[in-house]
Formats: sequence, C-alpha cells, structure tokens
Amino acid sequence: MQEIIYPRSLQKGDQVCLIDPANAYTEAGVDAAVSFLEGKGLQVRVADDMAFRHGTPIERAGKLNRIFQDENCGGIFCIWGGYGTMSLLDYLDYDAIKKNRQVFTGFSDITAMHLAIGQKSGLVTYHSPALYSEKRPTTAEAFEQFWDKIENVERERELKNLNGEDFQVLREGDFEGIVTGGNMTLVSRLMGTEYEIDTKGKVLFLEEVGEMPYRLHGMLSQLRMAGKLQDVKGILIGALTDCDTKGRPGSAMALVQDALEGIDIPIIANVRAGHIKDPITIPLHGKLKASGGRIWQCAAE
Repeated sequence: MQEIIYPRSLQKGDQVCLIDPANAYTEAGVDAAVSFLEGKGLQVRVADDMAFRHGTPIERAGKLNRIFQDENCGGIFCIWGGYGTMSLLDYLDYDAIKKNRQVFTGFSDITAMHLAIGQKSGLVTYHSPALYSEKRPTTAEAFEQFWDKIENVERERELKNLNGEDFQVLREGDFEGIVTGGNMTLVSRLMGTEYEIDTKGKVLFLEEVGEMPYRLHGMLSQLRMAGKLQDVKGILIGALTDCDTKGRPGSAMALVQDALEGIDIPIIANVRAGHIKDPITIPLHGKLKASGGRIWQCAAE
C-alpha cells in the first residue's frame, strides 16, 4: 500500500504562503485570502508571481521550490486554478515536499500538482474551496469545514454536503481506500505521463466544470479503456458545474452514468466538491471509507 504522510496541522502563529501557479493573482484575490487566513491567526506572505504567463516553467518552479524548501512555512495555499501547473511537475522538489510536510491546498488546475505530489511523496493534500472567486464566492460554511480539516489533519470525521443534500448512491456497496483524483480534464491530460493517475486499490474522485456531456463521456471512456476503473475500490462523482447541454438539464450526469455502466464497484454521486460555492474539502491521498451511502475521512493509523 502507498505510504500515507500527513501534513503538520496548522496552529495559530504559523507562517503560510499564498501562491498562484496557474493564474496571476489580483489585489482583490490576495486581500480576500489574506483576510481569511489572518483571521485564523496565521502569518501570511504572498509569493513572487509564478503564474503561467510569467516566466519559464523552470523559473516558476524555482519560485515554488523555495517555498517547499522553507522549513518555517507550514502551509501553501493556491489562490485559484486556471492553466499551467502541468508544466511545473518535472521541476518540483518532491524530496523537500516529503520532508517538510506542509499543508498544500488548491483545486481545478491544481489537480496536476495534487496527483504528482501524492504519487512522488505520499503527502496528503487538500482539494479545497477557492480562496477567492468573483463568479462563485465560497461560503463561510465551506471555509470553516476546510479550516477544520487542515487544523486537525489526522482526525476521523464524516463528510457531508454543506447544503444538506444526501449523496446519490448509483451503485451500492461499502469501500475503504486512499482517495485520488480531482478535476477530470487534468486527470485525462496526465494519462501517458509519469504522473498518470494510479487508481489500483483506491477511491477515485472526479469533478468538472464547463465541459460538454460528450467530453465527460469521452474522458471516462478513456479511463475505462486504460484500465483505470477496473481495480478501484469506489468512485465519487463530484460537482459537474455548467456541464449540462443547454436546455437539457441532467444530460451530463446521464452520460457519466452511461460511461460507468456495467462497472461492478460502488459509485456515489452528488458529492458536492469542486467548482461550487460550498464545496466539501477532500483529503487527497488520505483514506476514505463509505457505508450505506455515507462517507468518512479515516483517522491516521
């Protein structure tokens, strides 16, 4: 079984860093993120701009590695997603990441880094809410459950949709295993690389935004034909935001179900994590268990 390394829990007074490996940050974005983190008693610094259009991959990764190598930094927070994190993966200092065990959070395009860090170091990272978004501002409840997970990283807790909706059991069954995945497009783009997702004996979590239903079907078909759905313990379908064909509500989920037809493993949908205002924080590379349509984050062993 893959080694599970938990980050150091964040405490008041710890130093953390805001980074932007995908999109360039804005003053409004930085102000919102700093306000939340300082409100939790953290000391916040903002990294040099490392967005996709600002420097070569080696230059951008160099800025990021200086943060990973900083033993005084307890947490690294990606302000939002976008494009460009894949080009950093070959140049990251995975030894420093494993040694310093910093809390690492982000979503969307940051999936590329989640997968690489998990496979190269075994560190639990967090598929988290956006620290700033004009289009889908994160709710206070989502921020609070996010904070609870990074302040108490090893504690068992039940995962629940913050809007009160139940999860949707598409195929019944209990499971327990390390969870991997994230944004479906990034999972697909890493196929055939050394960072290709490892799903054997694991729980697969997938979410998406702004993709047509036929593209979701195609990406899931790719995973299925590549053998990535054969030996998984279970599948969690997160938010499929703005993915329905115009005028056909539900068409995205219908094609997802079609692509997963005949796979004899537990599948749970309506796991509200991803590009929404109130997402669940998912501890990627940590262990989850499910029974009777309920999901728990397992305690550290």
